[in-house]
Amino acid sequence: MSSAKPTTTSANLTFFVGPKDGSKAYAHTTADPKTGKREGNSSQEEREVIIENLRGKEHTVSLDTTGFQYYNEPAKHTTFANDEEIKREYYPESSELIKKLTGASRVVLFDHSTSESFLCPYLRPY
Repeated sequence: MSSAKPTTTSANLTFFVGPKDGSKAYAHTTADPKTGKREGNSSQEEREVIIENLRGKEHTVSLDTTGFQYYNEPAKHTTFANDEEIKREYYPESSELIKKLTGASRVVLFDHSTSESFLCPYLRPY
């Protein structure tokens, strides 16, 4: 057996498809009680994509070319047990790092979701 790790894998991912007429996309925030679906003028499309293992090649991607980038800077905040501490300590730290990396003058952090909130559907942000 080979011990070499695969460099790529394929997966089906769901992509947003905007309105065919070019209008601005919208979706109602509440679902139809009969169908369970939210009304809107956009759709989704599943596509098979190749996902590449970038370990050792992190420098080959950037926010400008791929929409994401890697940066390694240990966080000063390390406990992540208390939401208020996270918002008070980690949010400003994260905002400053994002400003440093992107040149942004303002950062807005939103959707404070934790793994615990996904265990209980009533705590989910949507």
